[in-house]
Amino acid sequence: MKIAYIYPEKLPAKNARSISVINTACNLAKYTDTTLIYEQSNKEIKNFYNIECDQLKFLPLKRNFLFLRSNKIFNFNLSKYLDKFDFFYVRHLKTAKFLLNKNKKVIYEVHEIFSNDNPKTKIMEKFVLENANLVCVNNTLCNEVKKYFKIKNHKIIRNGTNFVKGYIKKDFSKIDEAYYIGNFYKWKGVDFLIEAFNEINFPLKIIGDGKRREILEHKAKKNIEFLGFKPQEQIEQILKNSKLTIIPNIESSQTNFTAPLKLYEYMATSNIVLASDLPTIREIIKDGVNGFLFNRGDKKDFINKLNYILSLPKEKLSEISKNAYETAKEFTWDNRAEKILDFIKEINENNLSSP
Repeated sequence: MKIAYIYPEKLPAKNARSISVINTACNLAKYTDTTLIYEQSNKEIKNFYNIECDQLKFLPLKRNFLFLRSNKIFNFNLSKYLDKFDFFYVRHLKTAKFLLNKNKKVIYEVHEIFSNDNPKTKIMEKFVLENANLVCVNNTLCNEVKKYFKIKNHKIIRNGTNFVKGYIKKDFSKIDEAYYIGNFYKWKGVDFLIEAFNEINFPLKIIGDGKRREILEHKAKKNIEFLGFKPQEQIEQILKNSKLTIIPNIESSQTNFTAPLKLYEYMATSNIVLASDLPTIREIIKDGVNGFLFNRGDKKDFINKLNYILSLPKEKLSEISKNAYETAKEFTWDNRAEKILDFIKEINENNLSSP
């Protein structure tokens, strides 16, 4: 079986979705013939992500002609290769529509419902969601999709991490600092986090970069340190040595269905996680068992929960750290690839048994 993972964006990139794409494709390639088809760039991919991916094939395609950059150009170039593959795995709505119109077997990975914010996409989204085979990245999203669309074959397959390499026993007798790793979009809650830490005398280290960095640095007091962008191998090492990590997402349309990769990375490296109580995060974090939750956007509750964590005995924190790691063991990229292949097997069996 030959699979094409179609990603009409440039690689490599610093965002979380590119990490998901490259690791999913890489691990699919361990089991079956897999080609990653992406927008052409002049940068080398494997070293950027620090991955061993010898089995994966790479096919860069142009998405531009002269000064014009368009999905139609990418799809035109893609059309030359369609007959070479048995299945197409995509996470872009327009690409999924193009492939379905070509009568190809498509698995569309759902991350949000676009028509909630942009009604103009409703017809296209309905067509894709009701005709493609669907992978939802969490239960909350899948249940919401079912409310609005008559979906057929679907599976809940979460994202993963490559940081699951054994439980790390940490000394929780003293926690000296907290870490946030991620983008600086407002819905990520970085502004909220800075405002909260400005009110307490406790160190916060922020790893990430973006257009809003200067604005955020101007807001932050001296106990908040910006460390900039770090590649994955450095993030892994930082998380191996850290103890307390935070996911501060606030209420917004973007956070309704988000499933942060950092959650799996935090837990896989045996960290204590303090996270917003989003429905998608509650699917993973059980408050006081394998992490902690606070009322999203509630600064007082966040500070109270942080102080509560810092007051707990080291034995209790070690127990929660161990539970976090045990939870994360399920969320490896390899497990994700296996579940996708099992889903493809189910799809093929259903097609064979249908009249």
